[in-house]
Amino acid sequence: MYHIANDKRQQATAEKIREGLTACLSVKPMTEISVSDISTAAGVSRSTFYRSFDMPLDVLSYSCNRVVDMIVNDFARVEVKDADELIQYSLNYWRKHTDILEAAINCDRLDIVRNAIENHSDKFIGDLMGLVKKDFTDSEIEYIRMGGVGLISNLLIVWIRHGKKETPDQLFDLYKKCRNIVLGFHTGTLPEILSRR
Repeated sequence: MYHIANDKRQQATAEKIREGLTACLSVKPMTEISVSDISTAAGVSRSTFYRSFDMPLDVLSYSCNRVVDMIVNDFARVEVKDADELIQYSLNYWRKHTDILEAAINCDRLDIVRNAIENHSDKFIGDLMGLVKKDFTDSEIEYIRMGGVGLISNLLIVWIRHGKKETPDQLFDLYKKCRNIVLGFHTGTLPEILSRR
């Protein structure tokens, strides 16, 4: 678990440690990275590392959360017309941060990716709900939120497993196909959707 106080100094140190992890990931897999490796790469002591993180996987979790933070913060500055633009924007953003995705997937910690997306989904889904302009109950929003988290995180996971062959635009097309199949099950129009192929 990571525990970073809300003061600029500790946040700056956490960022140095995150950058240290990124440097380490360029030379060895996550499963072989130690606290000493990260501390050395970040230029901090082990005791400084332990003020913010308990273990290397915590830095990976923090890094994944930071990427989603950046997506949400940057998205707030971008004018979008519909929810699809938000999804496309996030897929393009993840393309630039594949090292974090690969590290989580390669060490079989898919929960880190899902949790990062889920931890930030209230803002993400809040924007999404505003864009589609529909009224949903709190219970429905929870299902929609978790369905969105699952669809997006699993799409990213399969993309990494397949060697990142698809462009963000191709990933977005796959997202729409998956979404339409799910909607087809829900609305009973699946045969119609499948016949369009």
